[in-house]
Amino acid sequence: MEHADSLQDGNKTLGSNFSNVSGFDYYTCREANEESVTFQFYVWGIIANVIAAYGIAGNIMSIIVLRHRMMRNSTSYYLISLAVYDIGVLLSMSLFLAIPTIYLEKGHLADYYYAYMHMHPFCYPLALLAQTGTIYTTVGFTSERYIAVCHPLKAPNRCTKSRTKRVIILILIFSVVYNIPRFFEFKTVFNWDEQTNSSLPGIGLTELGKNNRFKLVYFIYMSPLVMFVLPFLIIFVLNIQLMRAVNLAKKTRTRLSTSASKEANLTIMLIAVIIVFLICQLPSIADNILWVIFDSADLNCSLSYIRFTSITNLMVVINSAVNFVLYCAFGKRFRRVFVKTICHPWRKRQPRFKYTMYESAATYNNNSRRVTSLKIMNSDSTFL
Repeated sequence: MEHADSLQDGNKTLGSNFSNVSGFDYYTCREANEESVTFQFYVWGIIANVIAAYGIAGNIMSIIVLRHRMMRNSTSYYLISLAVYDIGVLLSMSLFLAIPTIYLEKGHLADYYYAYMHMHPFCYPLALLAQTGTIYTTVGFTSERYIAVCHPLKAPNRCTKSRTKRVIILILIFSVVYNIPRFFEFKTVFNWDEQTNSSLPGIGLTELGKNNRFKLVYFIYMSPLVMFVLPFLIIFVLNIQLMRAVNLAKKTRTRLSTSASKEANLTIMLIAVIIVFLICQLPSIADNILWVIFDSADLNCSLSYIRFTSITNLMVVINSAVNFVLYCAFGKRFRRVFVKTICHPWRKRQPRFKYTMYESAATYNNNSRRVTSLKIMNSDSTFL
């Protein structure tokens, strides 16, 4: 999901050659086109659609749990923002990659397929905006966790909710500004089809999209640096420091306090999220490098390449869908709140602590002697 080009020119959309979903010029690469459509139908139309449906549901549940008062901290705000961006990525993949393959392979949903040709110039930039937000939100919570773990004295002033909200807003603004040129890159064109004897909609490049200087600056210089080299380098380096800090803590402290144990558990959970992010996103970097190095016409006729780029997009989908599983697997507090909020919302809150209060009262009997009586009051209290 890193760059896009036109349909007939064999360019890429959402990280794959998407023009007619497979991205091939049908008449030049007919055999490769037919095989690639079948491959993408199973990879995107079936597998990725199922993963996307699960991922959207999982991210919605993550937002519900992370908004609970037991989970409210600066990190939870980052994770809520990440879940929103992930939902955008999954919706984009399902609507703009997976569903069109159903028409190309099975001949169904023709109206939707041609309607998408009109939606693409406006919807595609929104998908890239969501992906940009996903990457830099990951940078944000990785940096915050690094400060909290490796520089704990600075954490009270830097890892605050108000600062996190400002960073989230800045990430959104940056994602919008960086992807503004994408809104002027494509247009809907109409091509005459001799088989149907009618004019069919397609995706074409605007004058800006055809401009070689724009391609050189935006795709060759800016995109690799902004979308890959800089954020991935920051995430990789900080994640190494986090893993070292966690290992050191385990070696030097055999017994952690309650608060330290919670911080360590949160750090381990976020390290898992970061590692999966790197594994799933790194192949897309190789995809972009191949797209820059080799001629697009050769790549569009390479069945091996189209299979590779289809898999890289599937891995991006997996990354956006798997965070809920990681939260449940590594986050003890997340699991407790999930069970409380989602699984058993009707269950009454059970008392965690019970205490007894004694009230003394002084009275006098007939002999003017003081008698002290105790009034016992039992009370239940729940501490979260």
